[in-house]
Amino acid sequence: MSNNIKSLLKTAATGFADQFGPHNGRPTSPKLWVLMYHRILPKEDQRFSLEEPGMIVTPDTFAMHMREANRHFDVISLNEWINLKQQGLPLPQKACAITFDDGWADNYEYALPILKATNTPATLFAVAEKIGTDFQFWPNSILALLLTGHTAELNRHPLFAKVSAQLFKADEKIDREYAAAYIHHLKSCSDEIIFSALRDIHSADLLAGQLPNALMSWEELSAMHTSGLVVIGSHTCNHTRLSVDLDDQQMQYEIENSKKILEQQLLAPANLFCFPNGDYHQAALHLVQTTYKAAVTTKRGINDANTCAAHELTRIGIHEEVSDSPRRFGARLSGWL
Repeated sequence: MSNNIKSLLKTAATGFADQFGPHNGRPTSPKLWVLMYHRILPKEDQRFSLEEPGMIVTPDTFAMHMREANRHFDVISLNEWINLKQQGLPLPQKACAITFDDGWADNYEYALPILKATNTPATLFAVAEKIGTDFQFWPNSILALLLTGHTAELNRHPLFAKVSAQLFKADEKIDREYAAAYIHHLKSCSDEIIFSALRDIHSADLLAGQLPNALMSWEELSAMHTSGLVVIGSHTCNHTRLSVDLDDQQMQYEIENSKKILEQQLLAPANLFCFPNGDYHQAALHLVQTTYKAAVTTKRGINDANTCAAHELTRIGIHEEVSDSPRRFGARLSGWL
């Protein structure tokens, strides 16, 4: 099939999903759309070029999203929706909750002013022990190393040499798309293994001064909370993936202590949880169920109030490439594309 035909089919599918998707319909039972955002950055910002494409929305696009979301839905705080459901009170037929993962500094810089301007509630899931520090997520370190010409240094470690051998071709261009594929391959390894390998090649020295602080300060997170629009939930203490190779003691620490830290720092309940990278198993789910009112996953879907599990809420991931126009955003809201 030619690229032109593929493009025409994709355009037609996008238009159909935008026009006829469930976000435009009248559901027979209350539904909840949960939108998943990470970073809000203008293209001219240095940080934009040092991030995976699937992680970013520009401020202009985000502002358009908030206008469109308020047009299609009753935009509601996730915490409020959960409280209404648990109390057996009436729910909006078409509700939408806005969520941000991690606690990026740019959420304070660029997202909060737009939330205020559109009077839109949201939930931010913060990595409790990394707020106010110079911590860098390993995908950002890997991406920066690749894009700043440090492939040779990466390949000195067998872990990274193996990934390079699997991905690299003679005519391969090392760009953000290549870096995203590289990061995807690494996710089969534990965070501990990846961070250990980065320390072995002295990545912090290689990247000295090249990566701005990733996460916001406690003062900025507090300002998000005191805006009255943003509820702060937990994304664990260290963004540790809750997979089967994590021992019970560490799992308990990540899930329970993150809640304590947030509540002590913000003097407010932290009743919502987000699974890092969407990873969890039955024991992790059970502990989250006993610690929090509700939790969100990275599983894609629209939640039906009558059947959804409060601690395994599905979301729709949003990023610039799939949502930079009202039509594309509408197609994404359909849950079909």
